[in-house]
Amino acid sequence: MFTLVCFSSPQPAYTLVDYLSSQHISGVVSKSEEQYCVELVNEADMAQAQIITAHFINAPHDPRYQAASWDNDNHQLYTSRSGNNSSIFNRLFNRQSKSQLTRYPLTYLIMLVNIVVFGMMIVSIETRLWVDSRLFIAPIHELQQTGQWWRLLTPNFLHFSGIHITFNLLWWWILARPIEQHLGKISLVITFLIISFSANIGQLYVDGPNFGGMSGVVYGLLGFTWWLGWLKPQWGFKIQTQIVGFMLVWLMIGYADVLFVSMANTAHSLGLVSGCLLALGWAKMGRSK
Repeated sequence: MFTLVCFSSPQPAYTLVDYLSSQHISGVVSKSEEQYCVELVNEADMAQAQIITAHFINAPHDPRYQAASWDNDNHQLYTSRSGNNSSIFNRLFNRQSKSQLTRYPLTYLIMLVNIVVFGMMIVSIETRLWVDSRLFIAPIHELQQTGQWWRLLTPNFLHFSGIHITFNLLWWWILARPIEQHLGKISLVITFLIISFSANIGQLYVDGPNFGGMSGVVYGLLGFTWWLGWLKPQWGFKIQTQIVGFMLVWLMIGYADVLFVSMANTAHSLGLVSGCLLALGWAKMGRSK
């Protein structure tokens, strides 16, 4: 790491890091005694970063810096921000929601489909039966006969409680946006499809067709983000070790079968593995958006 500048409070340090990220310069904030220092990942970015920093120090309230902080609001999920009381739920419904929709359309489209399907599952018995008859996965030999191959994907959109869909969509929102931002929409589509097929087909073969939810995809995006942060830190992907640890512990709890609900453990595991392997492939291609 290469130290760029230090501040006496955390807010300007994190705001500057957000703006540097918007200019494709990777940096992190480190705390040293009573100072918060901005450190660059690549020394080659130092000259450009110094020019940006000089302007930032002279005009810290320039709207461009606040805009970058809003656009990079996912960053607080990956790095700890002392003194920042904004919650994830406030960010979901903030005044920037329109720009968020245009910036991450695929992320929000998947969320919308999940919400619509969940609404259909709870609004009436008729709509629930319609969903059950068309969206649950089916054995491969049946899909060969019917041609309903969409069923390999549609279990992602089936959720069986408010907690279930809230948990999955929150993690989707956290993990999908950085991929859409840094790698592009097509890359997110490819990642989503490969992880979905791996998780759903594996779960089908191990435990049968009675499952649903975005958890396999969530674990896949977790692995994808985790490994890209490790393999290509200059791309701006970073997630806290504590979050990875929590999700891995949750995976183990599922296998221990101590919860009051059954978990799609195979989907979780295969999603995670496929996400890690996809990250390895992307890193070898060595190209970000």
